Amino acid sequence: MQPSINILIKQLTYTQYVVPMTRPIGEIDGYGELTQIFANATAKDEVHIQLSSPGGSLETCDYLCRRMDECEATIVVEIGLTCASAASAIALHADEWVIHDSSTMMVHACSYSPGYGKESDVRLSVAYTERVNREWVERTYAGFLTDEEFVDILDNGKDLYFFADDLRERLPKYAKYRAER
Repeated sequence: MQPSINILIKQLTYTQYVVPMTRPIGEIDGYGELTQIFANATAKDEVHIQLSSPGGSLETCDYLCRRMDECEATIVVEIGLTCASAASAIALHADEWVIHDSSTMMVHACSYSPGYGKESDVRLSVAYTERVNREWVERTYAGFLTDEEFVDILDNGKDLYFFADDLRERLPKYAKYRAER
């Protein structure tokens, strides 16, 4: 049977990458495959990250967030039961989110040990880490957290917990904030 001359048939192809991130965020060198996906995915593709992690390395998180920002594909993060600390930043770098009734997110300032050595070295290390943390938190969570919540995290050392209903309310507003920047 001949196709009708009035019907146009197109076959479109794209790749959906499904990436489980279900462990603590470790060293950068453990994410080579994911980095390759971010680098090679096209605007037609989708990277779907199944994220359920207690957090981990801030350095690796920052590296992955920068690779996500460079990625041409649509990045969708499915937020799991545990999306805490550095994992919350990865979630916020997505283009879209899947929120289940069990989805949660925890946001806080970085944890670190000031090290050892001469007292002046420890003071310098603390000042350095405090500035890196403050600037990173403000940059990463701008548009998602309120001014009061920034004070709670950065000045009062609180952990902030968000449940599925909170995420369903905040993430569309956050997406709008990012689109207007």
